[in-house]
Amino acid sequence: MFMMACSRAFDPDIRTGSHPHLTDGLPEVMLSAIAFLDEQDQPVIDVDVDIVYGSLIYRERDGVFKSSVTIQTDVLRVIDASEEEFTRVENLREVIEVSERSASITDSGEMFAYRERIRVSPGKYLVIVQVTDGNSDKSSRRRANVTVFEPDTNEPNLTHIKVLGPDRDDRTRDFPLTTYTIPGAVDTMTFEYQVIRPVDSAPLAVRMRLLQIESDTTPPRPMAGVTPTTGSLAYRGINYNSTETLESQERILEQETGTITIEYRTARPPRGAYRFEVEVVDAGGRGEVLLYKARDFSSMSNNFPNVISSRELAKPLVYLMRRSEYRDIMAIEDRDSLKHAIDRFWLSNIGDKEQASRVIRKYYERVEEANKQFSNFKEGWMTDMGMVYVLFGPPWYVERSLDTMVWIYGYNRQDPRRVFYFRRTRMASDTRPFEHYILQRHSGYHSVEYEQIQRWLTGTILTRPI
Repeated sequence: MFMMACSRAFDPDIRTGSHPHLTDGLPEVMLSAIAFLDEQDQPVIDVDVDIVYGSLIYRERDGVFKSSVTIQTDVLRVIDASEEEFTRVENLREVIEVSERSASITDSGEMFAYRERIRVSPGKYLVIVQVTDGNSDKSSRRRANVTVFEPDTNEPNLTHIKVLGPDRDDRTRDFPLTTYTIPGAVDTMTFEYQVIRPVDSAPLAVRMRLLQIESDTTPPRPMAGVTPTTGSLAYRGINYNSTETLESQERILEQETGTITIEYRTARPPRGAYRFEVEVVDAGGRGEVLLYKARDFSSMSNNFPNVISSRELAKPLVYLMRRSEYRDIMAIEDRDSLKHAIDRFWLSNIGDKEQASRVIRKYYERVEEANKQFSNFKEGWMTDMGMVYVLFGPPWYVERSLDTMVWIYGYNRQDPRRVFYFRRTRMASDTRPFEHYILQRHSGYHSVEYEQIQRWLTGTILTRPI
């Protein structure tokens, strides 16, 4: 029996998928745990874990790069109404070996999967997964709350929604998408869920909708510019009160009873924030909404969180280019011409080809790290924190208060040129998978921003990072 504090509410109607929690040196782990009914109509919890190859530590032996992870899965059942007392019902442990001949695996953004289906009885559960790197002995822990309903009931019921995407190697099968952020490489999406209709139930209408949620998709303003006003979309980040229905479908359940598995397949929508929602409605009476579930997600750039294509490489240059220069390069449509323009930009500023190559590698490493750490409704490099991170790197010190985060780059915490204040405009919760911070801009940042840009453009960023 376990006693623990658990402040997050169980079983929200809206799920978001896992959000990356990047900590340098620890495995990057995404977790999804959803209650379903199996082929025998028995309740199960489907546990899906994704682990990023490049987040592991590898050792080379005879030209082969090797790593291993130990995955510890605990399933705890809530045994009191306060949701603070638990009993363990399942404890699983598995070791997975990873080996590859190419050194590219050491920084690969690709993920490998661990799947487990655990049979349980109805009730409330806490699923805890700990992933330990066998070479570093460092661990990451993720947790998910799950409510498992009673299958033999006289009332209709609805499971949470799974999201599936095509397998990279075998396009004929799908695999679970565990994250809130969906990369553009996923060209189609399948939303899968189960409706339970008792034998004596009235006809049910199952209504499905794909909604686009209004969100900010623009790069942040310069550090010395004007801070967005509290009512603006740039400040709020995402507006859940403003949605547009892109697709809708209705299915009437009259003859079908028992467990009915429904799949809704659609093309991945363009970049932006979205919600797929399901309503179960009493079709034989007053049209009352009986059940509701939803799954939020954000559609990202093609190779997210990596930047590979010419356009993905060009976009982050907004922090280094003049407005007219950036407008001109983004107007180039031909892929090869755009790549040449990017190369000319770096070489014309830095001059030395070898030095330029090192600066380019450093810049885009920062972009990809920002994607992993700060992504929400848009790519992480496009957030205010991402902008400061790309230009200045990780802060030396971080101070947090209720709604403020302070990044300090230096030993003198009173130096306004080396201290950046971020105000939180949106708190994370079960139904909102991210926090949104806005940089508190002021004119004093003009010179420090200019000097930092010049370090990048001259290559001195390699020897004088700030």
